[in-house]
Amino acid sequence: MSTTVGYSQKTNISHVEWKKAAQLLNADGSLSLGFAGPINGISNDALIVTGGANFQDKMPWEGGKKHYSKEIHVLQKNGNEYNWNKNVLSTLPEPIAYAGNTSTSLGVVYVGGENENGLSNKAYILNWNTDKNEVETKSLPDFPISVTNIALTHINNVVYAIGGDEAKKSSDLVFSIDLNNAKPEWKALPKLPFALANAIAVVQKDKNETNIYIVGGRTKTASGISDLHNTTFAFNLKKQTWKSRATISNGENTTNFSAGAGVAIGNEYILILGGDNGTTFHKIETYLSQIAQAKSEEEKSKLIAEKNLLNTTHKGFYNDVLLYNTLTDKWLKIGELPFLAHVTTTATIWDDKIVLSNGEIKPGVRTPDVMLGTVK
Repeated sequence: MSTTVGYSQKTNISHVEWKKAAQLLNADGSLSLGFAGPINGISNDALIVTGGANFQDKMPWEGGKKHYSKEIHVLQKNGNEYNWNKNVLSTLPEPIAYAGNTSTSLGVVYVGGENENGLSNKAYILNWNTDKNEVETKSLPDFPISVTNIALTHINNVVYAIGGDEAKKSSDLVFSIDLNNAKPEWKALPKLPFALANAIAVVQKDKNETNIYIVGGRTKTASGISDLHNTTFAFNLKKQTWKSRATISNGENTTNFSAGAGVAIGNEYILILGGDNGTTFHKIETYLSQIAQAKSEEEKSKLIAEKNLLNTTHKGFYNDVLLYNTLTDKWLKIGELPFLAHVTTTATIWDDKIVLSNGEIKPGVRTPDVMLGTVK
């Protein structure tokens, strides 16, 4: 199963064309609210959409409680039609959101994440069994730390797990696990240049060999206001070293980028789609910090009202589609998403198409849409 869209070396990528393949449904057939932090992966030519979190009754700033899901949804295609398999009764071992995930030929691996009990150190592999109409879940060894917002990618059947958020701080740790081993175990690799959560991990070649690229991300700080990053790093697998590459930009101005989605295209490109450039995110975190330090109830109420207004008038996240060329080490903008950017979700490749499923489109607001992108 290919995890990149195949293109010849010479191809110039001009834009991505999108269509809505499906919308997530509830068990009773009604339209789902959608989920932030879902697991999206391909197994045996079916799209598994599972886990994630949403607010079912009220928005978070109205006191709404975050609901974590363990539902599993399976989208199958028949020609040009995409349909949810209504016979799937499988569920995850426990509700989980914001886990790292990647689609290997052995199944969809997910690691960490969070639920009502806090952060998870569990790792699993999900496999779609067509004959039985069920998603089989197999436990992998526990991850060395409890972590959420971690980035996962893979080469053949070796999975790489990078960064993420621990309870009090972001992580700079990198681990790999070889699924082909009879007794697979997590191995520590050289650390990231600095701690990064909500980054994108993509495998791609450069002039010499295959690297793991880590794009964007953010880092927790003591103040409660995250540092957001515009960085691109490449991990050289042969030399086991990290190198800094060109900062993320639209070809003119650099931009911070986190909680977006990304995929490898052909032999030299990385495409990133819709994330958070942090302007509103920073303002909201600043309000939260000020509210925590407010000296009076009056000041606190005023700050809460301002923060809520910012949430309710939010216009959506960063929707530029950016392309990075690993050979030239250059970034450029090739368009914009024709729909509100999906953040806190992962992109995957299905039959040479980019799948962008679910995620958050405004603070507290999810989308049930499964979008398919064709690279032109």
